[in-house]
This record gives sequence, C-alpha cells and structure tokens, in this order.
Amino acid sequence: MTTTPLTIDPLNTAAKRKIFGMIQAFWQSQCLYVATRLGIFNLLHDEGAQSADTLAEKTKTKVDRLYVILRALAHLDVLAERPDRIFAATETSALLVTNHGPSIGHFAMHITEPAQWDAWNQLEAALHTGDVAFERANGKSVYDFCQDEPWSGDVFMNAMSFLTDHAIDALLDVYDFDRFPTIMDVGGGQGGSIGNIVKRFGCKGILFDVPYVTATAPAYLAKLGVSEGSIEVISGDVFEAVPTGADAIVMKYFISAWNDDDARIILKNCRAALPPHGKIILLQAFVPDLDDPKTAPDGIMPGLFAVQIMVSVPGGAWRTRQQFKTLFEECGFKLEKTVDTGTNLSAMEFGLA
Repeated sequence: MTTTPLTIDPLNTAAKRKIFGMIQAFWQSQCLYVATRLGIFNLLHDEGAQSADTLAEKTKTKVDRLYVILRALAHLDVLAERPDRIFAATETSALLVTNHGPSIGHFAMHITEPAQWDAWNQLEAALHTGDVAFERANGKSVYDFCQDEPWSGDVFMNAMSFLTDHAIDALLDVYDFDRFPTIMDVGGGQGGSIGNIVKRFGCKGILFDVPYVTATAPAYLAKLGVSEGSIEVISGDVFEAVPTGADAIVMKYFISAWNDDDARIILKNCRAALPPHGKIILLQAFVPDLDDPKTAPDGIMPGLFAVQIMVSVPGGAWRTRQQFKTLFEECGFKLEKTVDTGTNLSAMEFGLA
C-alpha cells in the first residue's frame, strides 16, 4: 500500500495560528492562575475598577510586573483595561471570583497550581517509566498531597464542588431520580451532587467518602439548604466495603480515578451493597469515539481531560462509553440506559445482571 506524502505549505496561516494558540495556552493558564491566586478578580468584583498601582499594593506585588500580567488578561478579554492603567471586571472575570463560594476560579487554581504544573513537567519521563507523573514530581499521591497541604486541599474540594454546581441542574432536568427512595453517592466529596438530588426529588440520601473529605460535608450541606437528617454522612474505605441501605448508587467522575483492577474492586463492593432491584448510575464525561464530537457542549474536551487524569492518578483515565460498559459488565452489571445532558456530564444506568 502506498501513500501520498503530505504536502507542507509554509504559508498555511490557519494551521500556524492553531499551533501558536496551543503554544501560548500554558502562558494564558498561568496568568489566570496567578491573578486568581492573588485575589485580583475578587478585588475588582467586590470593590470596582482599580489602578495597577492599587492592585499591586493590595497584593504586595511589584506593580510593573503585575501590570504585564493584567494587560495580558485584558488582551484575552478576561479583564478590561482603561486609560492610566485602570483595570475593571468583566463577565468572564466574574466567573473566577473565589470568595463567594465554589467557582471555576477554584477549578482553574487546582488544575494549574505548582504541584500540578510540576506533574506535567514529568509527563514525558512518566511515559517511559510508567510512573504517575504527579507522584514522580511531588513524592506522594494527589490525594495525600491535598490532605497534607491545606490550601491545595481546600481548592481541590471547591473545584470538585464547582464541577458539580456547573453540571447538576442540566442532569436533574433530564434524569429521573425520584424512582429511588434512598440514593447513595460513593466518592461524593462534600455532598454537592447528593444534596441537590435530595432537594429536588425529596428522597433520602447517603454520602460516602474518606474521613478527611466527609468532615467538611455537614457544613457544606447546611449551606446548600439540605434538610437536617435527610442525608446520612458515612466515612470509610471504598476498597474495603460500601455501606448498604441504598436503592441506587451514584458515582460522579469517581471511578475514572482508578485503573481497571481497582475499579473492579470498587464496583464489586458496590454490587454487594445493592439490593436485587438496585441500580448504579455512572455520571461521567466520556472520551469520544473516532466519529463523535471531540468537544462537549460546555467546552470541555474529554480526550484532553483524560491526559490530565493520567498525569494525576495511578492508572486513572476517562474512558469511552464502550470501555465503561465492558468494565461494568465484568463486575456483574448490565447497561440499561444512557442519558446525555447539555454539559460534559452524561449518565449510564446499570442494573444487576
């Protein structure tokens, strides 16, 4: 079989623009991280437009250096620059405010903080050795790191809560949870998903996660407006056992953090915890097949996000729908339906085979 050599057109402006955009992408994300970490967006949102000098004084930074970053963010339409180096908030920067609850600003900081940055620097080496890039760079797992570093742990939990807030309404609008008297969220973090499910459908809830995460759940659920006593918070180890008592188990982005062997242990423990009529509902972004759209309706690229998961956790990966289906079938489940939403989040419902 012969193939025609690819013609290289040095004047292919569109292709060059695409490559330049990719090269500059990490510069953009780091400017975003620095401004979010310094609280620039909080200051502009809460106090109004301010000069670079004022912002530098409040953030204890060198004004001429800070200005270069603020100007770049203005060129990206994240901020608005006015004469005399005055900067103002925009609709975009308002989304990055971090002092009024979980936001995409927390997600941006989690993904681009130094520990994650260092992990990506180890990506090539990890491809040769099979190591987890994050562990190679930081000497511990991402979960241990977040537990040991209070700022990183807080940002991580708020980032996960943002992802829930971002997608939950679109899910609840199309997926009927009121069939289930009691629903358990395995690996449910602070309880954003199960809290919203219980509020919308009036069912009972169980939140199951590791102790250092569930410790933050009661206050978060109260802030969410969940009725006291409607959600039971249980701490434990999903690799040892999953609590019983639920008619359905929900897992959002959780199983993708584990390799197939670990995932099988988790799924078999979930199966043992369910009654014969029980269901398991996988809430996940799916890596598209060859002919599927590569970008979700909300702008997330699951195939690219899969690299981030691989960088961060041992054996973890966002999988295709077929890969998840096969994995669940190996553990005694059968796929009963799939529901898509207007975000990256979709649902696969499994019954017991």
